[in-house]
Amino acid sequence: TFPDLSKKFAFQPYLDLPKRVPEARFELAMNIRANDPERTRLARRGWHLLDPHCVARAPGVYRQFIGGAVGEFTAIKGVDVLWRTGWLSDRAAAFLALGRPVITEDTGAARYLPDESGFEFVNDIGEAAEAVKEVLGNWPHWSKHSRDCAVEVFDSAKNLRKIVDL
Repeated sequence: TFPDLSKKFAFQPYLDLPKRVPEARFELAMNIRANDPERTRLARRGWHLLDPHCVARAPGVYRQFIGGAVGEFTAIKGVDVLWRTGWLSDRAAAFLALGRPVITEDTGAARYLPDESGFEFVNDIGEAAEAVKEVLGNWPHWSKHSRDCAVEVFDSAKNLRKIVDL
């Protein structure tokens, strides 16, 4: 069977993550109507919903939003996890560039990254909760490696030269 491509489906196993790590604040920028019952369900589980049009309406505002975060947690669509595509989001690169670690599902990307990349790859809610606690407990270390990885791996001026020279 073909894996589900829904982001909503991908997040289902992680819905109780805020309850597992109450010392962290989990924000979810999601385009959802005010009267949608999903809003209440997410809030009861500890998610703080944000209007994506407010946090990403302009580059400077988006940069400020990312810079104000401790890091990012995200679930990945099933096809990338199941097929081990190595997929990473451009948003993850933006978090790393600002020294913000990224906790995300394992797509097989680690084989392309430095050992201490600022990414923590997880496979389930238990691993995600442990990763959040690790990042909170050793944030300066994670922040440094996040920024270092962004410069090493995601700097377009540096890496486009390598690609063109192939």
